[in-house]
Amino acid sequence: MKLINFATRSRLEYLSAIFLVKQSAGVGIPIQEMASKFLSTQTVKATRGFAVQTAAKPAATEFSPVPREPVKTTTLSNGIVVASIETNAPLSRVGIAFKAGTRNEPAGKEGLVHLLRMTSSLSNKQSTQFSLTRIINQAGAALTCTSGREHVLYSVDATRQHIDAVLSKLADAATQQAFKPWELADNMHKIKLDLAAVEPQTQVIELLHKVAFRTGLANSLFCPPHLVGKHTPDSLQSFVAANLRSDNAAVVGVGISHDRLVAYAQSLALNPGKPVSVIPSKVNAGEVRVDTNSPLAYVAVATAGASLADTKSMITFALLQRTLGTGIPVKYGSGAGSKLNQAVLGSGAVSALNLNYSDAGLFGFIAAAPAADAGKVVSAAAKVLRTASVNDSQLSRAKAQLKADLLMTQENTGALLEELSLQTLLNRASTSADLLSTIDKVSAAEINAVASKLASAKLVVAAIGSLSNVPFVDEL
Repeated sequence: MKLINFATRSRLEYLSAIFLVKQSAGVGIPIQEMASKFLSTQTVKATRGFAVQTAAKPAATEFSPVPREPVKTTTLSNGIVVASIETNAPLSRVGIAFKAGTRNEPAGKEGLVHLLRMTSSLSNKQSTQFSLTRIINQAGAALTCTSGREHVLYSVDATRQHIDAVLSKLADAATQQAFKPWELADNMHKIKLDLAAVEPQTQVIELLHKVAFRTGLANSLFCPPHLVGKHTPDSLQSFVAANLRSDNAAVVGVGISHDRLVAYAQSLALNPGKPVSVIPSKVNAGEVRVDTNSPLAYVAVATAGASLADTKSMITFALLQRTLGTGIPVKYGSGAGSKLNQAVLGSGAVSALNLNYSDAGLFGFIAAAPAADAGKVVSAAAKVLRTASVNDSQLSRAKAQLKADLLMTQENTGALLEELSLQTLLNRASTSADLLSTIDKVSAAEINAVASKLASAKLVVAAIGSLSNVPFVDEL
């Protein structure tokens, strides 16, 4: 589950929402992580748009939504897990996900997952790039590849009438990679464009992961500049063979029948492999500073947060995040309801940060301010973090905000597909009703118990920009 508001699909603008900012990077620019914006959409199937009434009742002219079906799951003999939600909507979305992200990249070969995203639309063993593009376009569909630190997701969107025509191309892109050397060379400019488009607020989050985790989760969503053009087809194929396995895969669908999806998953050319050991993650104290000629300073400060393994802790941190403030909810507003924004008095922009992964998490804040004000902004925000506490009134507001964030994410079937894939891969599916119930059960005392530990917690600091006035980690 992700607390997204800080990482949003392929733009990584890090806002922050429900249980886990899962950064997942898209084909052009990166992005976000796992939350439980769970399972409910309110789309309507066009062919069933009107209610049928009996003769005894007045004729009905109201628009009647077709209810969605509950989540269905099936585990195949080869280990593939199939999960679907039939929304009875005119649009179908299908994805093939693998529990393998940038944390699985071998040392010295960072950036392989970035290349997987880039090559998803290139030729494969079954289709040329022209054929792939032509068929996807003829169906009015969209084929994308997104990734995060712990997952890769190939997905296709199409109308219900055309989804069958493009499912084979999705399978080719996800399971039949070719990595032709001349195509890699011809498209390397896309990697360079991605790197050039990374914004400072994204860079500082990447730096925060680097210093906090050192290995594994420390690996960036982007290819390191010094490794651009250095990855060979063999290294890409080795990564695919080691990580994109049937026992590490999930086939998910929104707006498609479960039986159809199971039959599709059975047709995939995926084989089980030898599980790859992953080094457990540990949050380390430290700091990294990158001076640039920017007039602004971007600073991220964090300490150990909640992992995905503990839903109650994730929700507790999510509520604490809401009490500290996750940006300005009212356009052009002052952010008066945010403790962090109140503390900086309009000198900069600050938002609480909550990132959750399968075995680790980060909790803190990210700030941006003019160079002259950066010192007081970061110091004030750090003081709020260190002295955080919650009363019943603030908790009530935080619960309302978190519930709204949770339910609003259900409106986007694209986000729903990724959420479903992440939960399926981690075998931690939760219904929205369960989450809402857990939110209601969290008390102010429980949040204050977590907040009290922040007073003495060791901090991780990442900063980029004009840093002459930014305090060092030992000064916070």
